[in-house]
Amino acid sequence: MQAHIFYKTNVPNYLRRTGLFKKALEKGLKRFAKQNIEVNVIFVGEREILRVNKQYLGHHYVTDVISFNNQRPWVLPPDEPWGFGDIFVCYPVARKNARKFKHTILQEMLMYVTHGALHLSGMDDHDPKDRAEMDRQAEEIINHVLA
Repeated sequence: MQAHIFYKTNVPNYLRRTGLFKKALEKGLKRFAKQNIEVNVIFVGEREILRVNKQYLGHHYVTDVISFNNQRPWVLPPDEPWGFGDIFVCYPVARKNARKFKHTILQEMLMYVTHGALHLSGMDDHDPKDRAEMDRQAEEIINHVLA
């Protein structure tokens, strides 16, 4: 797995913990992390997450995290790396929600990266039971990464 972390908004240097985000991403991707894939994590501001949400999902609101999973192009040779997915994380929402949920900002950012990775690995959170399982797994991953 190749992970690329981009900071397209004003994330303070002390929170640019690229190594931790890559660890959380790898744990959240599970078996997919062992494949020859590329995943991008892009930290953005509210204006950009709103644009992405409107353009690609038809939603007209700011959200915390959006993930896009890409299908493997059939024309690629089996050993060729491919763009498995993208995760957009809204840093200002992470900052606000950290206060609200009494987490550190870093924990909240890790939660969104992990949540996006779990979506890319095939998990869903459309019903309360599935959401609870995703939250449980994300919390376990974050605790492991921060240990």
